[in-house]
Amino acid sequence: MNKTDYKTLRLEIQDGIAQIILSRPPANLIDYDLTHEYLSALDAADNDHSVRVIILRGEGKGLSGGVDIRFLEKFGPTEMKEFLSLFYIKTVERVRALNKPIIAAVHGYAREGACTLAFACDMIIASDDADFGYPGVPNLASPPGMHVWFLQKLIGRMKAAKLILTGDPISANEANTLGLVTDVVPKERLLQHTITLSKRIAEHSPHALKITRELMYRVEDMSFNQVPPTALDAMAVAFGSEDSIEARKAFNEKRKPVWKNT
Repeated sequence: MNKTDYKTLRLEIQDGIAQIILSRPPANLIDYDLTHEYLSALDAADNDHSVRVIILRGEGKGLSGGVDIRFLEKFGPTEMKEFLSLFYIKTVERVRALNKPIIAAVHGYAREGACTLAFACDMIIASDDADFGYPGVPNLASPPGMHVWFLQKLIGRMKAAKLILTGDPISANEANTLGLVTDVVPKERLLQHTITLSKRIAEHSPHALKITRELMYRVEDMSFNQVPPTALDAMAVAFGSEDSIEARKAFNEKRKPVWKNT
């Protein structure tokens, strides 16, 4: 097992899976240090050719209680804008630009900025004790930043408005009903379920995973008439790759493919 030490998190790499584990007790609160280290861990996992899938999870009682309000207490508008430019914008942009899938495994609480980290991922596996909340309006007297965009994209304006304006958390099961999470599993099975799913995905062509993620995010905000040429171009490029040729050959020969485009 490959381990890299940080102050606020751990990066563990084993069997093609990189786990980024938030570890800033007692609540894994987010500040500059954790944000910089998360970006560094993402870079390390993305640049490691042995890694096929990345998992984000938290240590202790939950993923994270969100941004550390004690850290924000003395911030004025300029300091807040600088921090959020790093945390909201650069972090989300970095996750979307990854060359490999990332899955959040969420147990316990996920609040505000923790929801940003989770919803920026490609999938979220939640334990049955997890809940999600956006207390920016009651706790900061402020709109909850990127959540305004994330939530409206994921569940529509009406449902998003209730979560944002009340600040009330919702359970994992309710989040699942709304389409905010991928799966809900018993707490004791959370990590194993996430690793099993990650290993299934890791069996696929790294090149196919990379270009498929790129296509997903590229077409997300396109009008329909822009989608067909973009999708056709992506598929045409994929079909010319060594991995696509190998996939078709392996299927016809009834054997496992051997990927070359790492």
